[in-house]
Amino acid sequence: MLKRILTEQLVPGMYIVDSGLPWLENPYLFSAELEVTAEIIEKIQQEGYTEVFIDTERGQPGASAAYADDSEFAATLADSVPAGNGVPNVPLSEEIDAAKATYVGAFNQAKSFMDGIRRGGKVDLNNAKPLVGEMLKSLGRNPDALLGLCKLRSQDDYTYTHCINVAVLSVMFAKHMGFLPEVQQTAGLAGVFHDLGKALIPLRILNAPRKLSDEEFAIMRKHPALSYDLVRKTSGFEQDVVLGVYEHHERFNGQGYPRGIAGDEISPLWRVLAVADVYDALSSVRPYKQSMLAHRVLGVMYQMRGEDFYPGYVENFIRMLGIYPVGSVVKLEDGRQGVVSGSNSEAPTKPRVLVMRDKKGQPLRPAEYNIRLGECPPIQRCLAAGESSIDPAKALGIS
Repeated sequence: MLKRILTEQLVPGMYIVDSGLPWLENPYLFSAELEVTAEIIEKIQQEGYTEVFIDTERGQPGASAAYADDSEFAATLADSVPAGNGVPNVPLSEEIDAAKATYVGAFNQAKSFMDGIRRGGKVDLNNAKPLVGEMLKSLGRNPDALLGLCKLRSQDDYTYTHCINVAVLSVMFAKHMGFLPEVQQTAGLAGVFHDLGKALIPLRILNAPRKLSDEEFAIMRKHPALSYDLVRKTSGFEQDVVLGVYEHHERFNGQGYPRGIAGDEISPLWRVLAVADVYDALSSVRPYKQSMLAHRVLGVMYQMRGEDFYPGYVENFIRMLGIYPVGSVVKLEDGRQGVVSGSNSEAPTKPRVLVMRDKKGQPLRPAEYNIRLGECPPIQRCLAAGESSIDPAKALGIS
């Protein structure tokens, strides 16, 4: 369990975790992996950090007595009304090929228009609208197919895949929030183009296999304004898309950029786009960091609720995905292992699981994979890469 606390609440024995959040976006947040000592507390506070993320399940015995464990994260789902996407209209196995075609087509288009911008070309809105339309259709048939592709895609070409993932997640989230289809379309378009300005960022900075210097970060932070300049000069873009592109790095508490605006000063579309953007960024491999397990990302984001994000939006995003999103490799309480293969609208904390390994980690026969929904034992925890021989992409037919 991750918990965000003030540095003045730190006591020796606690364990600070790296949240994966960039320093320049969160200069008040200390982010590292280490066990706390009195000397470390003094150093952190002297350097001006005001907050940290701690892991309440790690650290020395007794340290947990210094803070109250926040159980609201689980209660966000456990006590919610059914909040999934309903029973899919078609099975995952039937939708996956169409979803692949949609995802690959969108990826190729994203690569084409961003590479075109690097060569001095212009934004082509006409090619983007059909892409979002296909996303809407696939999500309407079975949202778990595209969601699985977002999680289990190849880690190459992050700049392009991130645009498509944010578009998919934004459309899905806008639909979950009950927005009209035209607003869902707008959210998808904003997702496709939100990082367009990165095409004008030098590749040595964009693809640097290390943390950026302050000067390089200052250049990187220009990308929302660069994206804004590109789309506002293109006819046909709705004002909501233009503002969403410009403001996707703003924060509810005013600590974002490029303008540092806060609360209701920020455009309504930002509320959806910002959540989707941060979720995909934290759960992806980057040149300077590994990906975080999806449920841990959601835990980090939950601790950012009401500060970085508009109140209520993170909670609803968690309800949409469930604590264990599609593609998560999990260990059940009875010791078996499997892959989350679908959401469960009736009980979001108990998703569909394709059980593939027995209690000793040995493969099961395909005929034994599926367990009827509602009969699966509770999930004990997610498994990190290397803890299981299960290939989730292959298991779900995504590879």
